[in-house]
Amino acid sequence: MSPEIKAIVLLLHLIAMLFMAAPLYLLVVVNERARFTVPPGYNTDRYMENIIKNQPARCYAYLAVILVTGVLLVWSRGWVWASWALIAKLVVFTVLTTLLSYVHFTIQPQIEKTIGNLKPGQEVPANQRPGLVALRTRRKRLSATCLFFVLSGLIFGVTLSWSLAPWVTAVFIILAALFAWRAFRKPIPLGWF
Repeated sequence: MSPEIKAIVLLLHLIAMLFMAAPLYLLVVVNERARFTVPPGYNTDRYMENIIKNQPARCYAYLAVILVTGVLLVWSRGWVWASWALIAKLVVFTVLTTLLSYVHFTIQPQIEKTIGNLKPGQEVPANQRPGLVALRTRRKRLSATCLFFVLSGLIFGVTLSWSLAPWVTAVFIILAALFAWRAFRKPIPLGWF
């Protein structure tokens, strides 16, 4: 593979990883919704749920680009399957795809079943609110977990490309976990903080 083609493939790989920032922004949306003092209903929740329920299709497309470009990048290096960072990156990819599928095919349809028939101005019936909150909390937890895995995949990619020492990788993984936990717990009005 020529250096120019390799650079294009790497750029596509990195752009697809960048677009996988969806878990962070969905956590931002969910945390901002939690600041409202009104109960779940059409006016406050339909727009948010439309954004969230349509995101997995985009994520599957980004994951497909990451997989294809990742295979091309590994192939251009001579199939270095002995690298622990590459194996970790493949595990992260598999876990991300699995978690995304679980949210998309299991949790989201249950949420849609609860709020799907609401009309403008209508609230979720009081007896269905605890179930909705439980589903949204599980989805939020999984979104934070996905954010951690997206960051981890990026870190393993950097480790693979620049041969970082394992301790440096471990420090970055710990920082990624702390950031994902922080984004899960509270709104992040200043980005990192």
